[in-house]
Amino acid sequence: MCLNFVLVLFALLVFGITGSASASLDGSFWVSYWSQPKPISHGAEEEAFYQNLKDVMFARNEYTRALNPGALEADALWLKEHPSVRFYIDGYASRRGDQDYNLKLSQLRAEWVKQSLLKSGVSENQIALAVGWGELYPACLDDSDDCLAKNKVVRFTYVPGK
Repeated sequence: MCLNFVLVLFALLVFGITGSASASLDGSFWVSYWSQPKPISHGAEEEAFYQNLKDVMFARNEYTRALNPGALEADALWLKEHPSVRFYIDGYASRRGDQDYNLKLSQLRAEWVKQSLLKSGVSENQIALAVGWGELYPACLDDSDDCLAKNKVVRFTYVPGK
């Protein structure tokens, strides 16, 4: 819990220092990053992780219901079948709304996904951290509804070793 607080505080600090104008200038890096396959540097387990786990999508201002519940169910099943895999749960939000709200919303999404996985039988020991990143690291920069929807997501990040 303390680590969650530290990471959220760090995210606030980074975003506060860079400001929204600077973050949107750097946003093209993240759009490109999310469109590419994840680099695999820790072997077959990591590769299988990224091939099998799917993003969990959310509607605007929503954090208690996934738009794609089948993806979350499939993620839980795969994670239960691979109990040695550890991972982060990363929540995000679109640029609509203010930064503080989006940071809170993304944290609520990450926590909801964590609780859903735990209720589905995924071991808490597998979850290294659930954190919200707000509107940082966007997958799309346009102001269209379709683009903004791509940023209302929870993603999973592989954690090597134990």
